[in-house]
Amino acid sequence: MFDTALTDSDEPGRPRRVYYRVVYAILAIAIVGLLAGMVTGRELIGTIIYCAGAWIGSGIAFIAPKLTDVPLQDERDTELYNRASGLTLGVLFVLGLSVIPAIYVLEAAGNIDPPAEVTGAILLASGLFLLWGVAYGIVKRR
Repeated sequence: MFDTALTDSDEPGRPRRVYYRVVYAILAIAIVGLLAGMVTGRELIGTIIYCAGAWIGSGIAFIAPKLTDVPLQDERDTELYNRASGLTLGVLFVLGLSVIPAIYVLEAAGNIDPPAEVTGAILLASGLFLLWGVAYGIVKRR
């Protein structure tokens, strides 16, 4: 897809830059559509625009590297993704270990009554780490 559309260029990194620009532009349009829908009171239309953009952008990001011979990602990108993922999970882990037990102890003592959003955030973080563990196990076995 990106290799056939840009074969007249002698610049080696151009297909890669076009790929990233297309994906990021679609995702940016999706986010702007969602925000515009929220501002104008048309949340459903904004959500539809956001969902369509997120699916299209994610689909291109997933499928395009498989359909082209031009490398759209290299080992530097992979290393950056791995470092960013590790940093994100590390920060969530440290914050979770320091905050979640304190919330449960204070709730059991009757000092606080955490809102439902806190329980949802704890469940979301727990689900994220569970999903990461399963994905890590699958990747490790392959």
